[in-house]
Amino acid sequence: MRLILSVLILMITSLSFAQQANPLPIVQQKMQELTWLSGKWEGTAYINGRSGNKQKVRHHLEFSHKLNNTVFFISESAVLVQDTLFQNMGFLSYNVLQSQYNLEAFTQHGAQMDAYVEVLENKMIWRFHAAGQIYKYTAKLNDKGQWHQIGEVSADEGKKWELFFESTLNRIE
Repeated sequence: MRLILSVLILMITSLSFAQQANPLPIVQQKMQELTWLSGKWEGTAYINGRSGNKQKVRHHLEFSHKLNNTVFFISESAVLVQDTLFQNMGFLSYNVLQSQYNLEAFTQHGAQMDAYVEVLENKMIWRFHAAGQIYKYTAKLNDKGQWHQIGEVSADEGKKWELFFESTLNRIE
């Protein structure tokens, strides 16, 4: 019994110390790797419908630094003529305790998703499960300094991917 109590006290003390340590420098350094995302982006996107038709839409993205450069607030929309096809918002951050980036997003239709995020040099990949499928988005800064993004979906746990979204945006601010 004494051993169990000692282990519990040690775990609680370690957790308390980890939470008290200042994560700010680490988080800011990790978020620095994503500065290429900053600003407002605008351009054209193509969405592939289920029937194979391709729709051309205006795609808008904004990444704003918040909370001492520890979080990106993301705002996204796609407009066809005057109709908003989708509108999303989210938060991209770095979790020190889990040593990973987090993306939490919300849609105009009330859906919420948490994505696994991988960050490479001038490139970001995020994945999430929804409706029995895996969705994967890959965004990168292309040779022209543009945001280039593709969206793919897999119904077989990632063995085969189908392209359903592609976007090329210019930084406007």
